[in-house]
Amino acid sequence: MDESRTGMSFRNYNNLLFIGGSGERTGKIGGNWTELRSFAKEHYPNAKERYFWAAQDCMSLDDIPYIGSYSRSTTDFYVASGFNKWGITGAMVSAIILSDMIAGKSRDYADVFSPSRSIIKPQLFVNGYEAVKNLLTISKKRCPHLGCTLKWNSVEHSWDCPCHGSRFAENGKVLDNPANGNLS
Repeated sequence: MDESRTGMSFRNYNNLLFIGGSGERTGKIGGNWTELRSFAKEHYPNAKERYFWAAQDCMSLDDIPYIGSYSRSTTDFYVASGFNKWGITGAMVSAIILSDMIAGKSRDYADVFSPSRSIIKPQLFVNGYEAVKNLLTISKKRCPHLGCTLKWNSVEHSWDCPCHGSRFAENGKVLDNPANGNLS
């Protein structure tokens, strides 16, 4: 994993090289493949592109993944999310914490990752500002989750919600949560 601001990461498998990074917030300009392709050309000049795709990665407000019981009222539902592009490492930590929780064992560090922890952080105010701005923007397309203005992503051909990351196909079918219904 690249610790620089670009956030590039690379893995290999069966003579394939996977390069990831160059993210952007949902609802902003999407499909930043130019940066990935330039990086690959500079560092792996003989590599040939076979596939490309985009993924949405939840970023927690305090940069610590959410791992544990979904909520205090649903103790039998578990969540593992918010890996900030550290999914391989986060998946392993999640497996340890969640399997121990299910088995009734405790881990000293499980509270650090609890989805119910306090998240009063500066990013909360940034996200709040984004949400208010998008709620007040006049638009025909609104997210059914909380009503934020949807932005057309011309690269990925989707309607994206900058408030909470929901995405919809061109025909209005929900692609990514938290929205649980299609556009009307």
